[in-house]
Amino acid sequence: MMSRPQKYIEGEALHSQHEKSNNALKLRVAMLVVCVLLVSALVVTYLLLEVLKTRNMLRNLEMKQETVKADVTERPPEIKPCSTVQPTCPEPEVKIITQPCSPIQTTSPQPPEINMIKQSHSTIPTTTPQLPDITMNDPCYKCEDGWKLHGGKCYYFSISKSSWDVSRTECRTKGGDLVKIDSEEEQNFLRKNVQQKIPFWIGLTDSAEEGRWLWVDGSPLNESLTFWKFFEPDDWKGKDPDGEDCGRMGSVYWYDNSCKRSRRSICEKSAVAMCV
Repeated sequence: MMSRPQKYIEGEALHSQHEKSNNALKLRVAMLVVCVLLVSALVVTYLLLEVLKTRNMLRNLEMKQETVKADVTERPPEIKPCSTVQPTCPEPEVKIITQPCSPIQTTSPQPPEINMIKQSHSTIPTTTPQLPDITMNDPCYKCEDGWKLHGGKCYYFSISKSSWDVSRTECRTKGGDLVKIDSEEEQNFLRKNVQQKIPFWIGLTDSAEEGRWLWVDGSPLNESLTFWKFFEPDDWKGKDPDGEDCGRMGSVYWYDNSCKRSRRSICEKSAVAMCV
């Protein structure tokens, strides 16, 4: 047999060495790409964690800010029945307010009685509060034990915690419903009775249609009378994929929360009229 020429053998060896070098280079490039991808994934994961951590910090700061504002906010004076009014209260007014409720009918007072009262107390200043304002806790109305009287209504601030739906059922069992806030004055009353840093469910939800907030009696939320915290409601889905569809109040503002969260609640019902 004839042996291969020396030059052919050398060329074949050189080609084989070159091919191995190319394969090694490709392997290095592939490993480099994989390393870059892994580093990118780690960076993205780190950034996501930082975003979530920052959001939680912001929410905690908002809660702290809410607490500080509640501490420094001047509380409006609580109106007391005239039976406990200090001597600075005009004496004629005290006598009229502390009379039994029966002489003045709440539905349709007799014109002669009204005229007599106006004539006998014509010197009372025009700035004197009217009867409905002074008698915010009118002795003619009464609430059950554990309920607080205000403006002809009774309010119950629960101690136990439950979801929004369960809280509403408990309020109905007591003869009322979750509270509906109709005025700034009522909001201030509730705010003064809500303990610091403890959230309470109120009768507000947009579970039927996202963004359309309704009270438990079916009436829509009056957008000119709301007490939402800045950036609320935000329907945050960080802890519940269903979002935040139920309203709760803190010591100052309203927030939207997941209806599944366990919170205390505020029930409301009409006070019992004791005077005939």
